[in-house]
Amino acid sequence: MKTLKRSWAEPYKMKMVELLKMTSPLQRKKALIEAGYNTFLLKSDDVYIDLLTDSGTSAMSDRQWAGMMMGDEAYAGSRNFYHLEEVVKNVYGYKYLIPTHQGRGAENILSKILIKKGDIIPGNMYFTTTRLHQELAGGKFEDIIIDEAHDPENEFPFKGNVDLSKLDKLIKKIWSS
Repeated sequence: MKTLKRSWAEPYKMKMVELLKMTSPLQRKKALIEAGYNTFLLKSDDVYIDLLTDSGTSAMSDRQWAGMMMGDEAYAGSRNFYHLEEVVKNVYGYKYLIPTHQGRGAENILSKILIKKGDIIPGNMYFTTTRLHQELAGGKFEDIIIDEAHDPENEFPFKGNVDLSKLDKLIKKIWSS
């Protein structure tokens, strides 16, 4: 069977271009120091390529733009909400739906609902807001990711793997206490 070679070009057209401010290494270093090395406190004007999130907060497809233009902006009782609710029920079979603006809003709600004070939550390299929501809900995050993940020089092909021996050790620790 012949494998199709993928083109170097992405299979879509850009619909909008936004001018980005170029910064020098010195300007970036100054901005990082002023933000206390906290990427959430950087001004967007000081960031050339934003790799802080993978939430898809910028480019939208032509269909997403069209949907926004046709959307029902009502504060309550929006036909868009009822359409979303119907689709979620049909696809997933869920009886209830709580839409959130982003994944971090959803993880905050889930953490408050599912985590009890003292719960230990194993994870494969925390995302900052995930860990915060878990700990604000009373849980304790335990990192059980492979050691290669903490070494930026290591070229291991997937650094998101859970270390099964760390997980086993954590489970035994929890059950023995």
